[in-house]
This record gives sequence, structure tokens and C-alpha cells, in this order.
Amino acid sequence: MRVLVAHSFYRVVGGEDRYVRKQVELLRPDHVVRLEAHDNSDLTMGLGALTRLTYSAGGRRRLARVLRDFRPDVVHLHNPYPSLGPAVHLAAADARVPLVQTVHNYRQRCPNGAMFTQARPCRRCEGGRYDNAVFHACFPSRTQGAAYASALWVHRFALKLDERVHTFVAPSEYMRGRLVEWGFPSDRIALVRNFTPIPDDAPDLGVSGLYLGRLSAEKGVDVLLRALARLGDPPFVIAGAGPGATSLRALATDLGLRRARFLGGLDDAGVATALVNARYVVVPSVWDVPAGLAALEAMARGRPIVASAVGGLPELAEGGRGRQSEPGSAESLAAAIAGYLDDPVACAVDGARAREFAARECTPQRHLEGLLAAYGQAGRIAGR
Repeated sequence: MRVLVAHSFYRVVGGEDRYVRKQVELLRPDHVVRLEAHDNSDLTMGLGALTRLTYSAGGRRRLARVLRDFRPDVVHLHNPYPSLGPAVHLAAADARVPLVQTVHNYRQRCPNGAMFTQARPCRRCEGGRYDNAVFHACFPSRTQGAAYASALWVHRFALKLDERVHTFVAPSEYMRGRLVEWGFPSDRIALVRNFTPIPDDAPDLGVSGLYLGRLSAEKGVDVLLRALARLGDPPFVIAGAGPGATSLRALATDLGLRRARFLGGLDDAGVATALVNARYVVVPSVWDVPAGLAALEAMARGRPIVASAVGGLPELAEGGRGRQSEPGSAESLAAAIAGYLDDPVACAVDGARAREFAARECTPQRHLEGLLAAYGQAGRIAGR
């Protein structure tokens, strides 16, 4: 099969970017794959970039040439914004090539893609009132907010881009439910969980707790730091980069946390080492996490998770694979973490259950089978 994977890489590398590259590696041994990669860090958010975000005839023509040259059996789109805009949707429709899109975030209904603004979850824009993105500080500037709001309105109501996607890939039951809630036909949605390699053996539990992810407001790392202070400063590692790094380091100092270490952003080898050294992994998000790749990586190594009861996280932590806490509550999070600090046996048992789930549901082979099924489904819907 010939697969064109299209993705606009983010300015700050995150789980979605890592996943796209791993997906390409997963497909390549048995399929012909081309990655149509665009880098948002190359863009200056001036008039040209904002125009391309909404519609670019040149971008559409360029993607049409890519399709003619590569002749894919299917196009798999991830993040189109802002570099690609609607070009992939429109060029694939023009060429009558089946289009699959993975729903990593809420961009189908939310200009900033997170449904989170002003330090809390938000669903104001779901019905189409995208001007809320301007009035509620959803972007660094009103100009950028207006651009994304206008683009999403055009894409949803004028160009009807959602109707040009033959199959949407949801990485969790939660995201599949949200798509159905938005009116997407259930027979055009495929559940394909994220994947992670499963080590042959789970290493012995480490000593420290671990947070692995972006340092930004929606991730709830400030709540985590306050929970650690309540627990008397247990050993903890925070691995990640992002706009909140400086303020979070300052908060840790103010709280007297001497055993919380900030490692900054890590490459794949660094992530693997951090997970091996961890006893448990905390996912303290205060937004509705669509799936949770870092949580899966922890579970594959036999590390139980302590996760906020939001989005797709409960379906990972349930069944004794971890513990859940009330989002935004340092007291609730501290109580959940305390269970693993005080009872290493429970930590090991829950970690074993977590590993079993990952080995059953989230292996590379299981993911590949899901992708190929989604591609076949898209082809049938497209009449190929």
C-alpha cells in the first residue's frame, strides 16, 4: 500500500509529533510511505501565514502535484494547522483519494484545539461561535485568535472539510464519544489507540515519581507541585519543556521542594531512562486529555499512573491500573500519590496490571492492524 502521511509539526515538539514519526516507521517495512512534513516553527504569523491557514490556492496546487507524483492509495492527515490549512483535504478530494484523519485534539470544534482557556476547560465554541476565541484570550494575540476563528468557520461551514474525511481515527473511547456527540457518523470513526513498544521485561520499580510532558497551564503541573508539598517533598522528576517552565521552577522553590528535579525536554533515550527510574507516573492534567501517550509509555514499563479523572485518562487508569484524582485539586492528587508512596506492593501490582493492558491493547502490531483497517474502511467509503 502507498500511504501519504501529512502533518504540520509544532513549534514545541510534543507527543503528537513523536507519534507521527513513529507511525511512519511502523508502516515503512511493508508499505511505501511518504511523509509530507511542514514545520510551523518556520512560520511567522503574518498575513501570508494567516491567509494560508484559511485557504491557499498555491498550497492546494502543490499538494495536488504531490498526489500526482506519489500516487497514494490513502492519505493520512494529522495536524493541518497552520502550515497545511485545508490543502490536504481539498487536494485529496480533487484526486479522489481516500482521506483518513487522526483526531489528536479538539481542532474540529475549537480554534485553539484544546477546549481550554483562562485556566479552565471551555466548550463555548462547539456550536460555531468561534468569536469566543477572540474575547476569551485563547491565543497570545487577538489577531491570531481572529485568524484561527475565521479559518475554522470557513473550514467547517463553507468548505465543509469534515465531510471530505472518509474515516476519522479516534485514539480513545472518550474521543470517539466526543466525535459522535458532535454529529460525526459512527461508521466513519475507527478506534485505534496510540501505541508504544512493550519491553520484554518490566524493570524493578524505581524510587522517584515522574511527570513526563509539556510544561503548560492545561497540564496541571502547578497542582502536582502543590500536592508534593502536601506530601512532605518526596523524590520526584519533572521531564518536559514549555512556556510554564520558569514559573513552575519558581513555584517549586517557593514551596520548599528540594527533591523535585526539573530535567527539561528529553529525547527518546532520555524518556526511556526516566521511565525505568520511576516508581509511578503522574498525569495531573486539568484539561480533557484526548488519550495520553505518556501514560501509555509508563504503563508499558509496568509503572502505574496517577491521573486526573478527565478525558481519556480514566479508561487507562481504571481496572486497578492506576489511581485517579479530582482535576485541579492538590489535596485529591496528594491522597492518590500517597497510596503508592506508602504501599510499594500495591504500586507493583497496579503496575503489572498496567503493563498487561498495554501489552494487550497498545502494541505496535495492534496499532498497525488498526491503521490498515481504518485505511480499508476509508477506501470502501470512498468507493475505491
